Amino acid sequence: MIKFNRLRISNDATAKLKVLKTRTGLTPNILCRLALCFSLENEKPNNLIPMDENGQEFNKHTLLGEDDAHYVSLVKQRCLEDGLDPEKEFLNQMRLHINHGVTILSGRIKSIGEVTNLLKGRL
Repeated sequence: MIKFNRLRISNDATAKLKVLKTRTGLTPNILCRLALCFSLENEKPNNLIPMDENGQEFNKHTLLGEDDAHYVSLVKQRCLEDGLDPEKEFLNQMRLHINHGVTILSGRIKSIGEVTNLLKGRL
């Protein structure tokens, strides 16, 4: 069972979340959930670049909400698919995917309407 209480993202991702919040009105935790899903869907593990851990810190409930078990399962499954030990690599992979996903979103989203367009066909 994977247990964690807090997760800290990079300074770069924190800055990008502030811009995304201004563009969309969505809170950083909601944006991180979207970012996580986009990165899990798209990126190979060797494309994930380690970043600092000096940015915003989230507690687990704020970051993942009531669906925390689903997000944890997604990351664990991705670890297995990538040949990584989900118990040992979980937090690192969660952080890498959130940081990378924020970068993906920051390049694609200029308004709340673009969030809707990105989600079409995925729900």
